[in-house]
Amino acid sequence: MADKGSTRLSLVSKPSSGRSQQGLIIAIGGGEDKVGSRAILKALVERAGCGPIALFPTASTVPEQAARTYTEVFEDLGAEVRTVWITCRDDAADAAKVELLQGAKVAFFTGGAQGRIVSLNGGTPMAQTIRRAFRSGMAVAGTSAGASVLCQHMIAQGRGGYAPRRSMVTMAPGLGLTRRLVVDQHFAQRHRIGRLFAAVALNPFVIGVGIDEDTAVILDGHGELVVIGRGTVTVVDGASLAHTNIHDTGASEPATMAGLTVHVLTAG
Repeated sequence: MADKGSTRLSLVSKPSSGRSQQGLIIAIGGGEDKVGSRAILKALVERAGCGPIALFPTASTVPEQAARTYTEVFEDLGAEVRTVWITCRDDAADAAKVELLQGAKVAFFTGGAQGRIVSLNGGTPMAQTIRRAFRSGMAVAGTSAGASVLCQHMIAQGRGGYAPRRSMVTMAPGLGLTRRLVVDQHFAQRHRIGRLFAAVALNPFVIGVGIDEDTAVILDGHGELVVIGRGTVTVVDGASLAHTNIHDTGASEPATMAGLTVHVLTAG
C-alpha cells in the first residue's frame, strides 16, 4: 500500500524492462479507429506477434457482424484470427471451442453487453482456461463492454452524470483477471464520471479507470499502466478517501466524497 495521498498504481510512459509471466490486460474505451491509422488495434496485433488472436463476439447483439469487422481488421494487420462462438453456456464447456485458446497470444472481447459475456462464460471451462492462459502469458483485451468485463469488480450497468449516487451504478463479478481495477468505458462521451466515483466510493480498495473512446490502457504484471490512443484516461483512486456518506444517502441522492485522488492521463 502506498503512503496516504499517493497513487497505488505505477503510471509510466513505457513498459517496465522487468519480465512477468502474467499476460497483459488491454482495455479499450470503445469507438477505436478501425479505418485510419488503427493505432490501438495495431498495438494489439503487435503484442500478438506471430500468434493467433482468439476473437470473442459474445457481447454483441450482432455477433456475426462484429466478428466479420474485427476479423477483417486484424487479418489486414497481419494477424491470424480464431473466432470463438459462445451463444450458450454449453458452448463455453465445449472442449473443441476451449481448444481454440491453445497457443493464442491474445483473447479479444468485442463490445455489446458485458452481462452476456459473464452469464455465458462465468464458472465454465472457457473462463477457467482464459484465466490459466492469462497467468501463463496470454494477453486479454476487450473494447467497450469487453473492457469492463476484464476485472473482478465489473460495472454491469448504470447511468451518466457528475455527482456520485448509489443508483448510478450496479456492480457484478467480471472475469477476474485483476482485483485492482474497475473499468468504465465511453467515459467522456457518455459522462460517466459520477458512476465511477460511486463505484470507488462503494469499494475504495479498487482503482477506478475511466477510458475515453479510441483510447486504451495496457496493464502489465508489475501493476504498471500505459495509456495509448487519442483521448484521456481518468484514474480515480480511493486510497486516501477520508470520508464518504454514500451508504447513508438515499439511492438517488448525491453523496459526499472527501480526499479522493483523481488523475487525468493522455498517451505516453
